[in-house]
Amino acid sequence: MKAIERGHYSTAVRALRKPAELGDQHARNNLGYLYEYGLGVNRNPEEAFKWYRLAAEGGLPAAQYNLATLYLQGRGTPTDTQAAFHWYEAAAKAGYADAEYMLGECYRTGAGTKRDGALALSWYLKAARNGSSAAQLMAASIYYTGEGSRRELPKAMVWAELARLNGEAQAVGLTVQISRDLNEAQKALAVEKAKLCKDSKYQDCPE
Repeated sequence: MKAIERGHYSTAVRALRKPAELGDQHARNNLGYLYEYGLGVNRNPEEAFKWYRLAAEGGLPAAQYNLATLYLQGRGTPTDTQAAFHWYEAAAKAGYADAEYMLGECYRTGAGTKRDGALALSWYLKAARNGSSAAQLMAASIYYTGEGSRRELPKAMVWAELARLNGEAQAVGLTVQISRDLNEAQKALAVEKAKLCKDSKYQDCPE
């Protein structure tokens, strides 16, 4: 919404309220955002929760992600990791990259579900191929350590290099660590594959 983009938050609140009350899911999500962060209104996590929930139940993936985060952090509602998992999963299945990453986190840590390293990696990879640099870093870390998966250093190097190219500061040190266990040919190939993956907009990337 242009008023939000321009920082005219009070105007945005007035403009969003009517369509939100009439069932516009994007308006509901945006109004929830303004209440969550106190933009143009007093900060009110309970009101943010109300609007996010309405939009989430209306099927909007961004709102499902926002609602899940409030459940996970216990803001505006009591902490409920199972509810958080449910809404992250809904948004992730709709292809929402941040939710795909968080679903990987849920499976890795056991938040709201049973710990499952293989499923954690699969969701990190979905988010990584959806452009999430944080997920690229996590995929690299898992392939490097073998947590919940087998250790695969060439794949670790590809995803670490992608995370580095996309600005993840921690990826710089990780690429150095991984490179110590690879020969020069393996390192060069991994860097080449990372470039190919990025240039293909994540269509040609390692699993």
